[in-house]
Amino acid sequence: MLLKRNVIIHLLSLGVLCIGFLLFRYVLFDIHGMKQFPLGLFVIGVISLVISFFFNGKITPICTAFAYIIGFSIGVLFQEDGIDAGGTATNNLWIIWSVVFVFIILGGIIFDKFVSPFKKKSE
Repeated sequence: MLLKRNVIIHLLSLGVLCIGFLLFRYVLFDIHGMKQFPLGLFVIGVISLVISFFFNGKITPICTAFAYIIGFSIGVLFQEDGIDAGGTATNNLWIIWSVVFVFIILGGIIFDKFVSPFKKKSE
């Protein structure tokens, strides 16, 4: 029963992550103009889901899936255009997106490891 629930949670999270990737990489490409970066974050998300699956994560897969979407949304909201020292146009959307993505995943890991009511009591 626990394995079945673990598989379902991780498959649903993978589905949400895939939808986010397809949406942001292809549909909303005009907003960010990045080709490889969304794929890189997606791969990190999939790796996180696989590791979480083997460690029976309950919150981490959910955090991973929604971190991709939340990170992009916050990045779009707070992005700033600039010019680097060489005169090239820059934008910090990718930095915001990746930092939010990583911190939400880490929050899920910390919750699963130390705070989760699902964690077994070791007595």
